[in-house]
Amino acid sequence: MDYLQSLRMFVKVAELGSFTNAADQMKVSSAVATRSVASLEERLDARLLQRTTRSVTLTEAGRLFLDRVRSIVEEIDDVEGGLLAATHIPAGTLRLAVQGSVGAGYLAKLLSTYSARYPHVVPQVIFADGPISLVEGRFDAALTSDTYPHPGSVVARTFARLDMALVASPRYVPNVRGITELADLERLVILSHEDGATSAEHDLARRWLDANVPHATHVRANSSDMVRRMAIEGMGVALLPAALIDDDLHERALLRVLPHVALPSMGLSIAYGSRRNLAPNVRALVDFLVEHSAYDSLKVPVSGQEEAALAAND
Repeated sequence: MDYLQSLRMFVKVAELGSFTNAADQMKVSSAVATRSVASLEERLDARLLQRTTRSVTLTEAGRLFLDRVRSIVEEIDDVEGGLLAATHIPAGTLRLAVQGSVGAGYLAKLLSTYSARYPHVVPQVIFADGPISLVEGRFDAALTSDTYPHPGSVVARTFARLDMALVASPRYVPNVRGITELADLERLVILSHEDGATSAEHDLARRWLDANVPHATHVRANSSDMVRRMAIEGMGVALLPAALIDDDLHERALLRVLPHVALPSMGLSIAYGSRRNLAPNVRALVDFLVEHSAYDSLKVPVSGQEEAALAAND
């Protein structure tokens, strides 16, 4: 039996904890999946998986072996996928799920360039307010934060980081008088994005807010654009990706609050089902996003006008 295929099957079974699910993803029968791993164990003269009627778990030897071979299999699949993509023109529909509205403004700019480069690809962008399942949603890929809890069978590649910014509308700025440190924010209304699909431990911005302004009045929405609009309407101080509000800062619809305080940055990841047999349009998107991930372009500097506008209201 093909050794590389046995390695792939072992990794997939270990990630999913199921021969049946691994066989489905690899498009083979459960019997073939079982024989594939059995042949690998025979070759190594070691039991890699402990099977029961209810579960499949790694033995100690299996854990050690998985740690070494997973990256090797991924590298081989990555090379194979790149060669296949190079010989096929990206075309067809590309269904892309987006976690909440994370990185929406940044993504829109990139997709414009991507579509110009690959005119035969038709992107379909679906904003998901709940959990994202590539299989159930029939998505080719998903754009999420780098802390999103994807299942082990999903490949997630971080391609950019977005600086965060504390901002408020000029009409809310009078409420910011005397704000010189984070503790002073406790008496204000804090607006922030909260994705119901993830818990607080996977939400970097929420963890930061809960740690630094736990007693403030928090107003949350599962859409970053909704948080942005509430901030523009003067409802409070918002914590948002700077790239999303670049134009608002330039037009002074929003001004920075505590501009020199260190804030968290949010990683953006592109997630897809497998490195192997990756469709050319998905491969092209992954490579494109990595190619265009210029971190410096995602940072919006504080302008002297912003600081002067804030100071004028102190």
